[in-house]
Amino acid sequence: MKKIIFSGVQPTGNLHLGNYLGAIKNFVELNNKKENECVFCVVDLHAITVTQDPKKLKNNIRETVATFVASGINPKKSIIF
Repeated sequence: MKKIIFSGVQPTGNLHLGNYLGAIKNFVELNNKKENECVFCVVDLHAITVTQDPKKLKNNIRETVATFVASGINPKKSIIF
């Protein structure tokens, strides 16, 4: 039976060990299980609950997606948006 997993992170631009161990490492493990269909997102609208520099936010969104892929999330197996 397939499991659908949905999760996301804010594009803070502050990737650190806590982000990796708390979220991204788990995303990769979930992505690698055959029984899972995963949807991972960058919650950019949630990030604007505080004042943001639009150019910096755009860059942070791209960096967050790049981190997903660089960490091992396969965009051919999981949806990333």
